[in-house]
Amino acid sequence: LIYCYRKPKTKRAKRFLEKREPKLNENTKNAMLIKGGNANLTVTEVLKDIYAVKKPFAVLYKRKNITRPFEDQTSLEFFSKKSDCSLFLFGSHNKKRPNNLIIGRMFDYHVLDMIELGVEKFVSLKEIKNSKCPEGTKPMLIFAGDVFDVNEEYRRLKSLLIGQYFG
Repeated sequence: LIYCYRKPKTKRAKRFLEKREPKLNENTKNAMLIKGGNANLTVTEVLKDIYAVKKPFAVLYKRKNITRPFEDQTSLEFFSKKSDCSLFLFGSHNKKRPNNLIIGRMFDYHVLDMIELGVEKFVSLKEIKNSKCPEGTKPMLIFAGDVFDVNEEYRRLKSLLIGQYFG
């Protein structure tokens, strides 16, 4: 069924609406990777490596975007609607929060939740021998300890990371 107020007049509009209607088996979630206005080399390399792992289901924005996700989400929501992505990673760097990554997810093109992480030690895929991984390979995530089941913040982080790679 097509849920809309008016019946589409062209075949193209009908195909567009059919593509957007609810499905029994959902498609893989797409992610958008966005550089902040002052992203340094480390943050850029982190985003490139995550893009290499998620390649068919990710969009890497190469230009720097001057936005602050925790203050104003309108630009994230615009990019989400434009590229049809339900997950996002935003990388930035400043004096108070060096090498900062914000991981989040969207629902109906609005920010549902997000969490801020700092990158302390980063080893690029280029530096690892035999780092060529086939497209669509999923990483192995290990959540050690009871804190990921007890603490609400860690439970949300676990849910976001699982959604980022397996959702």
